[in-house]
Amino acid sequence: MATRPGSVTFVAVLTYINGALDVIGGVILLIARDQVAGGGNSAAITTSAIVSILLGIVTVVVARGLLRGSSVSRALVAVVMVIDILNGVLLLFTSQVVTGVIQILWSILIVALLFTRRANAFFTGR
Repeated sequence: MATRPGSVTFVAVLTYINGALDVIGGVILLIARDQVAGGGNSAAITTSAIVSILLGIVTVVVARGLLRGSSVSRALVAVVMVIDILNGVLLLFTSQVVTGVIQILWSILIVALLFTRRANAFFTGR
């Protein structure tokens, strides 16, 4: 049985943080959508906020499984991070460039660390 590499623990912590930030950011965006939209497309901003909140909740729920070596959690986190990247792209089109770029880069980092050689050995050894 492979021991959990530090990168997997790091990813689990990043995943928890990512989930919490998605929820917090989504709530803030939902509350401030009228100011952010400035009379523009508030539907896209509302959609992005709701997607962020839902992804954050799912991410926090499955992040625990990463520490136990759950392949299902790993796959779910990878899928959520890919969706999170797409949501970051949506943010780019709603004049939230900095937030979108940070969300995209953060999610790419998590996915990259989930599929290192040592991480692969840990998850397949379970």
